[in-house]
Amino acid sequence: MDLPRVAISTQAFPSVWDVLRFCRVHECPAVEYTFRRGAVSREEVARELSDIELLRRSGLFLRYHLAFPAFDLGHPDPARARAAVDFHLFCLGLVADVGGDRATLHIGLDGALRGRVDYAAAVRGLRELVNAGERLGVRVCLENLRLGRTGDPGRFQELLERTGAWATLDVGHARAGELASAGPGRALDFISRCGERLLGAHVYEIEAVVEPGGPARHLPPRDLAAIGPLLDAMVRETSCDWWLIELMDAQETADTLSLLRLHRDGIKARAAAPATSLVAQHTNHKELA
Repeated sequence: MDLPRVAISTQAFPSVWDVLRFCRVHECPAVEYTFRRGAVSREEVARELSDIELLRRSGLFLRYHLAFPAFDLGHPDPARARAAVDFHLFCLGLVADVGGDRATLHIGLDGALRGRVDYAAAVRGLRELVNAGERLGVRVCLENLRLGRTGDPGRFQELLERTGAWATLDVGHARAGELASAGPGRALDFISRCGERLLGAHVYEIEAVVEPGGPARHLPPRDLAAIGPLLDAMVRETSCDWWLIELMDAQETADTLSLLRLHRDGIKARAAAPATSLVAQHTNHKELA
């Protein structure tokens, strides 16, 4: 039974050297590289290639996360929306050049655009990126956000269908939206609607504001009681092969890595149990005969 790789995010570490040390200590062979979120030029992104090559040469399996608030595909200014497409095209080219097969991106990431996102422009831009990704050998995945149209399961599905994009499920965003809407099952609805188009997940407990007036942050799970059913549903119903721990703290990442590995072991054991039982029954029958 093929289960998702468990990966860590570079966002939890101050440098790639810290990423490498963590991976050695915790025997973690998979990393999602998030390009610097504040990048505003191609040159800034290109300078990160040396870090990526260092991680690749170490033998780590890499995938990529494009999270650029300054380049929103749904910007209401057509010139800014076009610039966002071109910037993402450049990044996809870099991902392909370093052997990447997948990149996750967003619509509506710029909080200043809340309520003003041009989704028609976003659909056109995302479709262009998906087509470019196909030519480059890079699958382009759309991530659901906590707010906006991508935070609604039905509208998220519509965006996938209209653009041909694949999906990355952000578990914490989905759960935050479910709690805010008081709609039980909303997070699971993302999974059933995405189906085979769901290729990966960003895994943590929930995105929430911890201190009044402060920023929302990703919170780690203490156990998997809340998100375990979502992980199991992804294994049963989707093509998800990537559980990315999207936490910003190394210790929280390590603790969650242990939880997810135990959960994977449990899934393997449950999957093997029926076959083991049948073998035992057959053996017992032969002995009795």
